[in-house]
Amino acid sequence: MNYYVDYQYLPKGASRPIDNGEVVPLDITAGGDPSLLPNVGDYVHIDNSLFKGARVGFSGKVRSRYFRYLCAEDLANCAVTIVVEQTDDDFGALVKE
Repeated sequence: MNYYVDYQYLPKGASRPIDNGEVVPLDITAGGDPSLLPNVGDYVHIDNSLFKGARVGFSGKVRSRYFRYLCAEDLANCAVTIVVEQTDDDFGALVKE
């Protein structure tokens, strides 16, 4: 099974995530380990500064994960959408860097 992952950002107080295109270019092919995807409640920081503005970056807490499966006779794909919600939590207090 191939997994295609899309992260979406939900600003505080918004009812729907904003449309910001591809955030993390991540594909997990057959034999890969999708268990490393963040789960609901996990904190996420996405720094896309090396893409020079081509992709947005943001921080927050995973609000939801949505899995869509497309299956054919000998092919299976899964598109995963992970919604990251803006939070007032102090990210500097989460880990010591």
